[in-house]
Amino acid sequence: MKRIPWNKGKKGLQVAWNKGLTKETDERVKKYSKSLSKSKKGWKMSDEQKENIRKALIGRIPWNKGIKTPECVKEKISKKLRGDKNPFYGKKHSFESKKRMSDSRKGGFLGKDNPRFLNLDRFKEEIIISYMQGYSSNYLAEKYNVSNVSILNYLERWDVKRRNSAFGFSGLIFCKDGHKVRSQYEVKIDNFLFDNGIEHETNGILVEGLPYSFDFYIPEIDLYIEYWGLERFDTYNKRKNKKLKQYNKWGCNLLSIGPKDSILDMLKFLIPLCAKKQRVLRDY
Repeated sequence: MKRIPWNKGKKGLQVAWNKGLTKETDERVKKYSKSLSKSKKGWKMSDEQKENIRKALIGRIPWNKGIKTPECVKEKISKKLRGDKNPFYGKKHSFESKKRMSDSRKGGFLGKDNPRFLNLDRFKEEIIISYMQGYSSNYLAEKYNVSNVSILNYLERWDVKRRNSAFGFSGLIFCKDGHKVRSQYEVKIDNFLFDNGIEHETNGILVEGLPYSFDFYIPEIDLYIEYWGLERFDTYNKRKNKKLKQYNKWGCNLLSIGPKDSILDMLKFLIPLCAKKQRVLRDY
């Protein structure tokens, strides 16, 4: 028999002791408020705590993304903060506060002295060249310590045509030889191998019975190739480490390529080893 809470459907039976009380009207609330403010006074998060929070938020999609705030809710918030209801009503910034705000904005908006508002116009040429060479906006965002959105906004302002997503959402991006891979970076690897006559396999089973598949395999020299494209995500790195353990366990020859590596430089050593037809190296 399913148990039903005794207070289901009843209201007003569990009222908080401090409901409606403030520190101005109740000594207990006032005492608690003072002790709480003292316990937090001067407390700052360590760099390690900040870094942990930053990593935890990477790649997380806000629960309210794409959801517009209803007009009735906006009006309700506005009424609560109007006039003397605003917590800053009748107050002014202290000299110290004004100085801190001034220092944080030194050099103007997107000023050179403020890493949060880095002016990327100074790096316009090298960003455009890197992007045209195939580096992702995520990689550039990490390099210049800004958000991915900022990089894309600057590229749009500089009239740089935005590439299609590097990663295929359906997992079916076709290469020159008809192979299907999961990202534009893997397309570059596959096309390089095909153009230089290197026989290869893609997306085969690495270990029977386990959910691991290899990106590329060259039978002629018994070499596996893996492209690790999403190293900025912790969950991806956990799976990557598990996969590497399988490679080590089975004694496989592995060539690992990361998003910061030049695909052409990492692969060109294969041409004299196993290419059936020699071709001039090209920039992909």
